[in-house]
Amino acid sequence: MTCVVSDVVWHDVVHLLRWSAATAASAGVDAGRWWRLAAGCAELLRRLPALCDELGEPWGPTAPADDPELPGTTRVELATGRLLGLLHAPAPVPLRLLAGEVDALGAAAISALAQTSSWSLPGMR
Repeated sequence: MTCVVSDVVWHDVVHLLRWSAATAASAGVDAGRWWRLAAGCAELLRRLPALCDELGEPWGPTAPADDPELPGTTRVELATGRLLGLLHAPAPVPLRLLAGEVDALGAAAISALAQTSSWSLPGMR
């Protein structure tokens, strides 16, 4: 069971890394990329508690130390690097650790989307 869960999870992580590394020719396409990356992270996070349960691992994502003052695109790059490091880890990675990094990547993608959008809320500058 561990190998099956690992293959499924890492397959999803590789898809997230592809969205993270993609380049866009226009701001509209880039916004779609950030949106898709955040949605992919949310989908994987939704499934991880059940996968932890199947493996008998405790659930509770760890929180990476991201600086919320950094631009969203920088945070995406940092989270992508950390996820890539976990992918290359020689030992099995606890799913709760992976969950914290996936959550950070999704939050960074939302931040990048908000910072690159051309709209603003009424009354905000």
